[in-house]
Amino acid sequence: MLDATNRQALTQQLRPPSGFRLLHAVGTTFTLDMTSALSVPLSFVAGNGEDYTNSVAVLSVLRKVSDRVDIFCQAGHIQAPKDASDLLAMLEPMVHQVSVKRGLFHPKVWVLEFERGTERRYRFLCSSRNLTPDASWDLLVRLDGELEAESENASPDSGPLARFIEKLPELCTVKLDVDRLARVRGLASRVSKVRWELPEGIQKLAFRPMGLGEEFEQGSIAGHLREPSKFRALNGKTGDAAFLGFEKLVISPFLDDALLARLRDPWMRNLHVYSRGDQLDLLQEKTVSERRSSFKSFDERGIVESTSTGQASSDPEGFGNLAEDLSGLHAKAYFCDYDHSTYALLGSANATAAAFGTNVEFLVELRGAKKQMGVQRVIDSLKEVPFEEYGGKGGQEPSDEDQAALSLEKELRAAAAHQFLVEAQPDSLGTFAIEISHSWRSKPQFTATLRLLSLPQVTAAVVPSGGAPIQRFRAVPLADVTPYLLLTLKDPEAQLSKSTVIQGILLADLPGRLDEIVARQLNDPQKLCQFLLLFLTPEDVRIGGAAGANWQSAASASSYVSASGLFEAMVGALASPDSGPVFADLKVVMDRLLALRSDDREILELHSLWTAAVEALKMETPYDV
Repeated sequence: MLDATNRQALTQQLRPPSGFRLLHAVGTTFTLDMTSALSVPLSFVAGNGEDYTNSVAVLSVLRKVSDRVDIFCQAGHIQAPKDASDLLAMLEPMVHQVSVKRGLFHPKVWVLEFERGTERRYRFLCSSRNLTPDASWDLLVRLDGELEAESENASPDSGPLARFIEKLPELCTVKLDVDRLARVRGLASRVSKVRWELPEGIQKLAFRPMGLGEEFEQGSIAGHLREPSKFRALNGKTGDAAFLGFEKLVISPFLDDALLARLRDPWMRNLHVYSRGDQLDLLQEKTVSERRSSFKSFDERGIVESTSTGQASSDPEGFGNLAEDLSGLHAKAYFCDYDHSTYALLGSANATAAAFGTNVEFLVELRGAKKQMGVQRVIDSLKEVPFEEYGGKGGQEPSDEDQAALSLEKELRAAAAHQFLVEAQPDSLGTFAIEISHSWRSKPQFTATLRLLSLPQVTAAVVPSGGAPIQRFRAVPLADVTPYLLLTLKDPEAQLSKSTVIQGILLADLPGRLDEIVARQLNDPQKLCQFLLLFLTPEDVRIGGAAGANWQSAASASSYVSASGLFEAMVGALASPDSGPVFADLKVVMDRLLALRSDDREILELHSLWTAAVEALKMETPYDV
């Protein structure tokens, strides 16, 4: 049931089945690291890896699949990278920040649709993992499925999952464009008809989205933990008469007394709690000393080096940069032995009243035989994980620094929920003047600065606490015009600083802006050739053939891509049903290639082939190629 030694990267679980290509992917995360987000599209192309240091390969993949990927994340929790690469601008179409009125947007799920001709396959991932590079211990449930005709006996019911996907665009601070919105809704509609294969040993499974109005049936553990006075437990009772089983196990990095109390009942024998030592310290002493409860702590709490400021690690003003994520324990799971079965909840929700009461979360509820997935079996499987007996007594109060950190986080979320309007006007230098307007006002105890994410060397404009005048930036090159803004808050009294990337609204987007970014990345003919080869090769085909090379080696900086190799790739691309949009997307690249190497015979021959292909496609497709 739970194999702590089976460690895989999220990107491995995102890869399409053999012979299939990505049709659409929807993912959710609380925290989003922008550099880590670059690795997601790499998962969908044959011969991929997690190496997003090869800018040509990443650029090619982003141009291929960004219109088929949507990632929803909590506003105020987009981490800024140290290096604001041009490639981050290519994430703009696929990353959507979300703000909810109550609580946090905290689910970690992926819904994937793959195609091979007319055949469709689906994959669902429910985990505790954010889209960040931290080395935390997480859990993941994977389901694979296929479309099937409506069946009264279909299990699990995909309706809650489909409704969850459909509601995501309504939570965004920036509206999705019409085409992208239609694709998300189309995926939700198809997912509602998917028949999922249950994991081995699982007798029943249910999707449990929380915080968006979804109703659960009586007897649901998730429903009972959310509202114990209204939802019957496994014995059909509520309140003090509720019973969830003799043996229970909770694994959660964050927890509180209220939620643990809902798991305790008069007939319980043991409640095993696995958490982090610093969080166990915050429980009440009576909770820790309860005789039927035992506590173990995960003590590898190492702090991930903050990248939140977008600056080097030196801090001339003496402000401590807050850690974005804690490494170590990040898994969330609940197990209850009841009769001969074990009931489990796995997903994003911490063992807190807020997680089950106000947050948007996603879990799966499972039932299986106790002899296969019982509490003791799970505890035995955790022997390889560095837990140890908790030796504290609880009863501690949060430190002043922790309280100050929480205040900064809350204020950043409040700021990111506002609309930041970005307007670009051409100037006499061939560049642009940028104006940022918004209605957000910082609390007086904080100082705030705001700048374009693409301009790390430009001094940020100070946002006064008493008002929010327009922030202005001059002589901005076209490729640096972006809706991504970096907001930094500082608490002078606590000597703390924290930043977030805010997704603004670019008024009247500039024609050719993203194309200019592509052109700036492909700054020599060899890179252009490598890009063309990668872009023209089908997603489910590895580059290299008998030589066994994949796209990473083919796109390496030292690789030479000949015109003959590109000729073969273009011939293959012409036969593809997607040839129209593919060749239309390549126009800016081909024009730049010709401009750089207009005296090169091979390039001229290649451009002649390109011209002939475009003329042929004009007669067959409506695309402006």
